Amino acid sequence: MFYIWHTLLVTAFLGIAYYLGFKHGVKAKAIKKSKAKVWKALKQSTVVEDNSMGRMPVPNLETSHEDWLKGYNKWKVNASRQTKN
Repeated sequence: MFYIWHTLLVTAFLGIAYYLGFKHGVKAKAIKKSKAKVWKALKQSTVVEDNSMGRMPVPNLETSHEDWLKGYNKWKVNASRQTKN
């Protein structure tokens, strides 16, 4: 009798784990697709309406990673100097 109950318990556990993993995978795939759409929309240049010139694309004014690190390192050095004084 133990073998029957044990087999049923293990089978139920595996079935539930498989079902939950499948549901989680479908949900994760949908989230991944929606994130890809958001990033694609964010990477596109913005368009501003101007009555005199029509449509003008606005350049993307993001700071590059290297420039950001340079500024952060300068700030960090200055902050550590101020705390020492």
